[in-house]
Amino acid sequence: MAAGWLAKGLSQLFKLPVEQGRTLAFSFGTRNSFVVLPVALALPAGWELVAMVVVLQSLVELLGMLFYLWWVPCRLLKSS
Repeated sequence: MAAGWLAKGLSQLFKLPVEQGRTLAFSFGTRNSFVVLPVALALPAGWELVAMVVVLQSLVELLGMLFYLWWVPCRLLKSS
């Protein structure tokens, strides 16, 4: 949520159109968790928990993104 408020503040500061503010919000709000998954899987035995944490973190992020897809256009950066 902090990423959304940061995007809203920056879009107001730079007087960006709503569409560009939304792009900024989604750019700030997403990460590339699955990029680290091959690194986590390549760790030696005994580090399996790291891969599980990366996968669970990605699932939580995907669920959060469902909320974010509704919240940004409907509540945070509405079209006039």
